[in-house]
Amino acid sequence: MPTTSVHFTLADLEQWVEKGLITPEQLTNIRSHIEAAGPVAEQAKAGPEQRKGLNFVSLAYYFGGFMILLAYTIFMGLQWESLEFTGQIAISLFTIVVLWAIGYFLQRSGFRIAGGLLIFAGTGIVPLFVFTVQRALGIWPDDQTYAYMEFYRIVAQTWILLELISIGVAVIVIWRVRFTLISLLIAFWTWFLSMDITRWVSRSDYWTWSDREQIVSTTIGVGMLGLGVWLQRRTKQDYSFWFYLFGHIIVLSHLSALTLNREGFLGIVYLAVYISFVVASVWLQRRVFLVFGAIGCYSYLSYLAFQVFQGALGFVFALGVIGLLIVLTAVGYQKYLRSWLENQLARYRVAAVKS
Repeated sequence: MPTTSVHFTLADLEQWVEKGLITPEQLTNIRSHIEAAGPVAEQAKAGPEQRKGLNFVSLAYYFGGFMILLAYTIFMGLQWESLEFTGQIAISLFTIVVLWAIGYFLQRSGFRIAGGLLIFAGTGIVPLFVFTVQRALGIWPDDQTYAYMEFYRIVAQTWILLELISIGVAVIVIWRVRFTLISLLIAFWTWFLSMDITRWVSRSDYWTWSDREQIVSTTIGVGMLGLGVWLQRRTKQDYSFWFYLFGHIIVLSHLSALTLNREGFLGIVYLAVYISFVVASVWLQRRVFLVFGAIGCYSYLSYLAFQVFQGALGFVFALGVIGLLIVLTAVGYQKYLRSWLENQLARYRVAAVKS
């Protein structure tokens, strides 16, 4: 008998809950299953590529793609100045076009991941091309302090235009090819841009990683998390993952630095933020929120243990108690809180659909 392919969305499932065809618990379990497959959702259309789990093919794809990007961001920067402007522009532009063309061809041939990674690598070389064009046009400082190899090490207002153009190109590329890894470049360059704009606004000749930079970085990290939530709600592919991951890394590192410097009331805010991340992990069905929420909570508890018991025998017992709390909290969450919280959120989603 011929088979018919049937497709449905999460909105359809929520309507089924409203009509009593499935229970809120079943909807929650389906969401959890989809979330577990989220980071590899883009592999569903991979055609002839291997799609299940981590394998040598996928490792080769990612290793090769990142090796190309590393070659043109780090090692090429070391030898770049030895070339003439004409050669620099030709090499960088030719490489970008070739990688994009091969990547597009591979995607059209069914090798979506391999092609996407080549397009990702080509997009990552865009800052090098923009830098070269700016130098050739004479709108770049004639100072070795701002050589391309310093792009990833020095914070300066000189990089702002380069970053704006690179982010703009990356947004266009990801919109055209729908390869989610390119969002990592957007997140990375956006954070760079925020730091360079901070220095431009402050008009400071000396860069120090002070409260100002930490506050700006924390704000940008929270903004990335917010963008990730919006993308998760509005798009079918998982464009939010890299914004979630990069945003959490920025918030954890810079909010932790602020809290350690200020302590007091900020410590309570810090703990409240990371408890809210744990709760949000259930609402969003994203493990990355649970992981970083737990890291934040227990990092602060460990810090308090160091402050109170450092140099005393009680310090050993304090660390042991924290380790025990981690295990018992996980058990208690699984046994008592998770089902109740998921059911409440499922009912909330159903009520939102009805309204």
